[in-house]
Amino acid sequence: MNAQSAMDFFNKMNKDNVATVVDEFYDKNTDFQDPIHKIKGSTAVTNYYQGLYKNVETIRFEFTSTVSQGNTHILMWTMHLKTPSLNGGKEYAVDGNSVITYGGSEGKVIYHRDYFDMGDFVYERVPVLKNIIGYIKARMSGS
Repeated sequence: MNAQSAMDFFNKMNKDNVATVVDEFYDKNTDFQDPIHKIKGSTAVTNYYQGLYKNVETIRFEFTSTVSQGNTHILMWTMHLKTPSLNGGKEYAVDGNSVITYGGSEGKVIYHRDYFDMGDFVYERVPVLKNIIGYIKARMSGS
């Protein structure tokens, strides 16, 4: 597997096929981490994605660049997401990157870590929190 396989995975997965594509992509003993979760095993990853995607209307990833060394690939992306529970139900975009490492006996993903700004992804999309975070950012920048 390579960087393109990972890009295909992200854009293939939706709320109706999570279990199938996760099983094809992740090793049963995979390690997964993002800014709020640290998960061990493909079953836990499946459960995580099913919960995450259940209210998603549309999601797509635009990949801007990749860096590869051996079995490890870093994918820089912009995620375009539409869900009724955030941003007034309007599509919005979040930048991030994923580190993916293939291995194990089947050559599937054994390590996946996502890096993105949770404030940009969620917190700033909730009206009350948006005002608080805006205030904090202004204070920290000296504005």
